[in-house]
Amino acid sequence: MSHRWVGSSLVDTRQRSGRLALVLVVLVMQAACILPSGVARGGRYGYDNSVSAACRQNPALCSTLSGKELAEVGIMVASVGSALQVLDNLTRGSIEQALAECADLARSEVLLRYPTTFKGPRPDSNECNEWTVDAQGNSVTWAMRLGTEMHEVAAQCAEKQLDTLRPGGFSVESRYRYDSRTGRWKQVSPEEERALVESGNQGELRGSLKPDVVLHTGDPSNVLAIYDFKFPCVNPRQAEELTDWGSYPQGHPYHLRTQKQMYGQLLGPNDLSGQNIARIVPRWGVIR
Repeated sequence: MSHRWVGSSLVDTRQRSGRLALVLVVLVMQAACILPSGVARGGRYGYDNSVSAACRQNPALCSTLSGKELAEVGIMVASVGSALQVLDNLTRGSIEQALAECADLARSEVLLRYPTTFKGPRPDSNECNEWTVDAQGNSVTWAMRLGTEMHEVAAQCAEKQLDTLRPGGFSVESRYRYDSRTGRWKQVSPEEERALVESGNQGELRGSLKPDVVLHTGDPSNVLAIYDFKFPCVNPRQAEELTDWGSYPQGHPYHLRTQKQMYGQLLGPNDLSGQNIARIVPRWGVIR
């Protein structure tokens, strides 16, 4: 009898642990889908990551749990949420390594699309300034065309990598606009941006910022770090040749200020160290 009871207890414990693990995975995945962690998810910023909210989405799972188990799941989900509130050095290092690899991948992949276009495997400075026609039919220089295509590949790569490294705590190519009523920067959804452009009211986006990668706490307005991919047409041989942030041109709302300075406004008090804004350059990695 004792042996059978112990065996039954072990089975029950394993089954209970299995249910907890399954429900936790599903709830975290649901939370990640609710959170605006990339372009494909944009549009919904308010969320309720409580267990009860997740159970409302999938009651069949939570109905199998006892009150004690449900409380344990709640603690675990809360732990996942609290992990997004900070950006530790280990996580930062993994993310930056992944973004650097995305930049390298983007440069290589795009240049391989044009094996016979340039005299060599990559364009020289003269070829970079030659005119071509992009996929939208616009006349642009090769530097502009290659940079745009590399950004597209890098963004897709970053989305995939961050979905694994920091689910629910990032945005890729999301636009931010300053809200004078609240004194805070607010994320603009892709739907809202598209509606403004299609209605001819894109002027309302004047002065907005669109970083390539933003790490946040799960609330897109609480930004922890910003990364921008930079794709110089001719890859620098020396650090002194690296493209800097540059100043906004005359006529721009932020004339004479740099992109990095404006990203500092977006970060607010989270940029006191000056280490939370960086460029990602192919073959060079993270440049602060």
